[in-house]
Amino acid sequence: MSIRSWLANGPAASALTHPRVRRALLKAAGADIGNARIMHGGTFGGDLSKLRIGNNTFINTGVSLHPTGGITIGDEVAFGPRVVVITGTHEVGPAFRRATNPTKFSPVSIGNGCWLGANITIHPGVTIGSGCVIASGSVVTSDCEANGLYAGAPAVRKKDLAP
Repeated sequence: MSIRSWLANGPAASALTHPRVRRALLKAAGADIGNARIMHGGTFGGDLSKLRIGNNTFINTGVSLHPTGGITIGDEVAFGPRVVVITGTHEVGPAFRRATNPTKFSPVSIGNGCWLGANITIHPGVTIGSGCVIASGSVVTSDCEANGLYAGAPAVRKKDLAP
């Protein structure tokens, strides 16, 4: 385990660590973080130098971010608990090993002002436009246009929201 991974998933993940200290530890581990508030119990896997979190963003407890492919989170974004953002996947291989190597990475982008409910999974290569609401339990497998309410597995646009 690298020192960066230890900082992010050890002291930074602890409920005993103040959110300002947690933010400083994640920055020391390579992340580019504005004045976001990041709660305890999260998991940060992969290359943290490819993680960008904007200002006034709230990351709730138990969120899991895997930024090796790149994760950009805008300003004023609210994450519910246990949101998972994945940037890596595999091609489907033969029966003896379905998850082929190497891992394929694609960036994820979450626009300003979004609200992500609890227990959401966001797949590699997805862009969520500014002002979106993603309902709890959704699985986001494709891009979400700005100012929409998305829900389901896979998530689909259910309603237009005022800009």
